[in-house]
Amino acid sequence: YVLCRVDGSYRVILRDIRLDREMLKKIIKVGFPSALQLSLTSFSNVFVQSYINSFGSSCMAGWSVYGKIDQFGLLPMQSISLAITTFVGQNLGAGNVKRAKRGINIALLISIISTIILLTPIMIFSRELVWLFNREAGVIDYGSLFLRSISPFYLIVCVNQIYIGSLRGAGDTKAPMVIMLSSFVLFRQIYLYIISKTIGTITMVALGYPFGWILCSIAIYLYYRKCHWERI
Repeated sequence: YVLCRVDGSYRVILRDIRLDREMLKKIIKVGFPSALQLSLTSFSNVFVQSYINSFGSSCMAGWSVYGKIDQFGLLPMQSISLAITTFVGQNLGAGNVKRAKRGINIALLISIISTIILLTPIMIFSRELVWLFNREAGVIDYGSLFLRSISPFYLIVCVNQIYIGSLRGAGDTKAPMVIMLSSFVLFRQIYLYIISKTIGTITMVALGYPFGWILCSIAIYLYYRKCHWERI
């Protein structure tokens, strides 16, 4: 109401609001691959959960607790990834490729340092952290096992998160989508199926996440180095 009545250049004129077709096409072209990748990855996690469930209720509860703590460990790098997307987009738009590349390196460094700071107490006090959510001995054992087995690989996640954010900022969202779906969905499901039929231990099942992260980080780094993203 206020914005419709002001006299400034930012006044909202309701009759002038309409979709810009060209801008809408650009938004869909950049945004749809990311949305599709996130949706399919989240859906595939349902199948990962089914493998965890086969080890019993204590394992399920331990995995649930791990998931809550996991969000804190991943939050800094995910936030920095979103920031570098904007940073790269703005600097490439301004024609400052050198500053964009320097920003990516700094973002990766900040991401690794902040992750180490959070990772250290998670590793040291893993049992105590699980105890805050559930005090059953079996749940604490499983939850701390997941934290100590998977958490160190957060440093690998920093690599794929920062470079994926950078590529999205450059306007390349299709390649990150293909790489992430191949690593986080296709590879992970194949790995879990094979492991469940052969070794079948909970540790090897849990390592399906880190192995997917490693594959994604290697692939996205190689693509980043070879694709001339700054020209896209």
